[in-house]
Amino acid sequence: MYDALLTDLQEHGADVEGALKRFVGSKDMYGKFLYMIRDDENYGQIAPAFEKGDGDAALTAVHTLKGVSGNLGLSRLYAACSETVLLLRAGKFGEARASCGEIDAAYNEVCSILDAHSAP
Repeated sequence: MYDALLTDLQEHGADVEGALKRFVGSKDMYGKFLYMIRDDENYGQIAPAFEKGDGDAALTAVHTLKGVSGNLGLSRLYAACSETVLLLRAGKFGEARASCGEIDAAYNEVCSILDAHSAP
């Protein structure tokens, strides 16, 4: 049911094999969790946290999204979040804020791929 989606994600650099191992080989379970990323509140909390100048809230949201994307094998999103987390931890708020463009691009790429496939 999810084969075309997983192939598409893999072609865009996702670590589908690694993620499937974390989901005990269940493509159905993995697929269901992939579609849930659009409902994850953390992505939507990043920009407002930066707008308010709240580095702690930004760090929490980005770090949590990093974990979610890592577990799902979404390599580009994971890497973008990792970079922003490092910058925030180093106290480089301005640079961290600027790096969010890559988070946006990676997140939107994942959503576009999901949108191109029918959810069950």
